[in-house]
Amino acid sequence: MEQIRATVAGAGARMGQRIIVALDGVPGIALAGACERLGHPALGCDAGITAGIRAEDVLIEERMESVLLRGDVLIDFTAPEASLRHVELAVQQGKALVLGTTGL
Repeated sequence: MEQIRATVAGAGARMGQRIIVALDGVPGIALAGACERLGHPALGCDAGITAGIRAEDVLIEERMESVLLRGDVLIDFTAPEASLRHVELAVQQGKALVLGTTGL
C-alpha cells in the first residue's frame, strides 16, 4: 500500500497539533510537512514534539510553497485569509485538500 504524505497548515496551533496527533500511527498516512505563520514560536521545531508526541523529523516551516512540495494532501484548519492563500497554492501544485477552517 502506498503511503499518503500529509502536510499540515497551522502546525503549531491547537488544531494543527491535534491533527498531527490524530495522524500519528495511522496506517497509510505519514506526516510529510508542517507549516506555521511568520513569527510563530514553533517555527523550526519538530512538529511531533510540538504536538506532544514523539519526534517526527518534520520541522515546522513558514513557506507553504516548499512544504506542499513534499506532500500529497494539505490539511488546513487555520484562519480564512490564510486558508484562501493555501487553497490557491494547493490548486497550483495539484494537491488534494482537507479544509476545516471556520468562517469561510
